[in-house]
Amino acid sequence: MILKHREKSKLHLGLLALDKRMELQDTDRNYLLNLEKGFEGEELFDAYVKKYLIKEVIVLNDLLLTSRTSTFQVDSILITSDTLYIYEIKNYKGNYQMNAGQLTTLTGQEINSPLNQVSRAKTLMKQLIKDLGYGLSVEALVIFVHPTFHLYQAKPSESVVYPNQIEKHFKDINHRLTPLSKEQRYLAQKLVKENRESVPYEKQLPDFEYENLKKTVYCMTCGESQVTVTRKKSCCVPCQNKQALDKTILEHVEEFKLLFPKEKLTARCLYDWCGKQISPRRLRNVCRKHYKKVGTTSNSYYE
Repeated sequence: MILKHREKSKLHLGLLALDKRMELQDTDRNYLLNLEKGFEGEELFDAYVKKYLIKEVIVLNDLLLTSRTSTFQVDSILITSDTLYIYEIKNYKGNYQMNAGQLTTLTGQEINSPLNQVSRAKTLMKQLIKDLGYGLSVEALVIFVHPTFHLYQAKPSESVVYPNQIEKHFKDINHRLTPLSKEQRYLAQKLVKENRESVPYEKQLPDFEYENLKKTVYCMTCGESQVTVTRKKSCCVPCQNKQALDKTILEHVEEFKLLFPKEKLTARCLYDWCGKQISPRRLRNVCRKHYKKVGTTSNSYYE
């Protein structure tokens, strides 16, 4: 049972939107690429969970929690009948090595130790669930999900799951599972309630001005702007993705709201945002269906 689903963060979505409409600086583009790589790894982890865990577990994804005065982030949590598993998911590709406890590339570039991250998360999670009134055992693991990952000079560790161990790891959990109790379900619900918002994404986005952004209809599948619009559908020429025009409009509305949360949403501004490819009447009709209209004059807007 997935109690908290995985979603791209607002910062991630904002960078994706800006990447289509302006030229990102190298640091911002590299950060976006790392977010994309990380999210792909998390989706791969989710696929493994669905494939190999066939008995009753509760899945919580992307939690930002606070234990007393310390905040910690968790990629995924599995709550079973006897254990709470914390997973730090890494989507590293290729060859790495371990030197004196430090993870590095083969060229010597140091990588922040994921083992330190999970060790800290385990300590704080134990404190948190104790303060919430529960005594479930806690295990914290780094899981390397990309099939090409290989770590040289690695010592055996109970805190690491390598790509070729993933199937066995989840099957071992399956063998120990018994039906969940109300206590474990209540704990899962409390952890979701304890989830905190991260730093406001607007402060983390690069500087941009509306006037300098490209205005057109984009394909949300491949990001290209070669999209033809008909009365009922939109079609991306490069990737041939077709979908209902109303869905395309809603995607562009949400993108505008994400980048300009303080601006009033009007049919006029959306007409410009979509490169004047969709009529104001059609935009107005879609907004009426899905958003609350404020005002009755020509200055009305939607929220």
